[in-house]
Amino acid sequence: MTLFSRAAAHLFKCPPRQSRKIGVQKDISVPMRDGVTLLADRWFAEDLEHGLIVLMRGPYGRSGLFSLIARLFAERGFQFFSQSCRGTGGSGGTLNPMRQEQADGLDTLDWIRVQPWFAGRLCTYGASYLGYTQWAMASEAGDRIDAMALWVTLSNFRNETLAFGGFTQDGSLQWTRQMAAPRPLWRQLFRPSRKAEMEKIHAHLPLQELDQLAVGQQVSWWQDWVGHGEPTDPWWVEIDHSATAGDVNVPVAMMGGWRDIFLPWQVKDFEAMQAKGRDAWLTIGPWGHASMGGMGEHLCRALRLFSAHSEGSGLLPDRDRVRLYIMGAGEWREYASWPPPGSRCECLYLSGSATLSQTLPSTALDPTEFVYDPNDPTPALHGPRLLGGAKKPDMSALEERTDTVSFTSPPLASSMEVVGPVSVERYIRSDRQHTDFYTCLSDVEDAGRPLHVVDGYRRLRPGDPPEDIDGVRQVLIEC
Repeated sequence: MTLFSRAAAHLFKCPPRQSRKIGVQKDISVPMRDGVTLLADRWFAEDLEHGLIVLMRGPYGRSGLFSLIARLFAERGFQFFSQSCRGTGGSGGTLNPMRQEQADGLDTLDWIRVQPWFAGRLCTYGASYLGYTQWAMASEAGDRIDAMALWVTLSNFRNETLAFGGFTQDGSLQWTRQMAAPRPLWRQLFRPSRKAEMEKIHAHLPLQELDQLAVGQQVSWWQDWVGHGEPTDPWWVEIDHSATAGDVNVPVAMMGGWRDIFLPWQVKDFEAMQAKGRDAWLTIGPWGHASMGGMGEHLCRALRLFSAHSEGSGLLPDRDRVRLYIMGAGEWREYASWPPPGSRCECLYLSGSATLSQTLPSTALDPTEFVYDPNDPTPALHGPRLLGGAKKPDMSALEERTDTVSFTSPPLASSMEVVGPVSVERYIRSDRQHTDFYTCLSDVEDAGRPLHVVDGYRRLRPGDPPEDIDGVRQVLIEC
């Protein structure tokens, strides 16, 4: 493990290690308020004084990749406290995703603070679900947390599970399959579920039976999710911590990827903190949700933030608040805020003859029509995925279908850099009250292939949005 950690530290460009003598306390019992006991491991440098605590709480175990992360922190003078969430990794109780993390997290903070090895400062670390556990604690933790490092995550899991009004079936079922019928982490990352098998499962109705097909048994949280399909259902309120994101008054380093499923809401969390003048930093790189490159970058940012906090400054040195990898240019840039200062809104208009124009049409246009057949659903080709994704996101196959319409601009006279939020306003009339609409912004390369840049969708429900007298609905789709 020492040789492996040295190789990982070199690969991830970590700061120099301070100790080679690393101790580990395994399966530490941490009592919760309801009598359930959660298990944790504590990693520390045996030849250094008790350092700042780094707390990571998650449902994916504490070995393998997570023990490597723990060692990398411990070698740099931190105490790393890795805890398994309720019902996972040997911890007691039953997993009820997202709904138990606030109480259990706060109980863990209180327990750590009375331990003889607690040195007065505690920071939190983790990605995805492990980032959500941080938000769940932070909304009520007050000064019990000193800094946070968040990677590919969000403060409100409802926003991703019921994204833009539609149920995110692919990622939600994939996660359910992993948690209810666990597979090794390496297999998740490098051997995703067989495509043909999962396509058959996804095509099945009703949705309430998909857990049985994917896992072989009924899964309680899957039944809960599909049983609360309305975004306004109060059942979801308990896992929504977005309203208090801007009130978290500790230094927070956020990192996301342009191809990550959580990015739209992670940016909103940053904007909430930015609006309140909090010490928050946002990095967006060329990564998907499970990118090893992104994980390494996040680890280094966390080490820098926690080191600065341990030394008394609490700020990330030598960088602006926003750091972005500009995909087309292939380079990193830094900005003072989000969206980048000096940017402007560019409007393009759907025009006649399937054209996309920078000029508002001067006359009324006939509507463009298409027919959608649920028995031959329009496939999801590209865009953010929980795992995987094509390197060359060619949208040609989708453009050639009869259930899609395309609008293409003339070649641009000069380079255009698109950085920031993208949205589409459409005026729609459908013969079904429940209708899904999808929009993709593509970059047409010299060879004529449309390459996916960003996309979005929205599910229409009766009265949402309302119709005018002719049955037309004005629909805003955020990408």
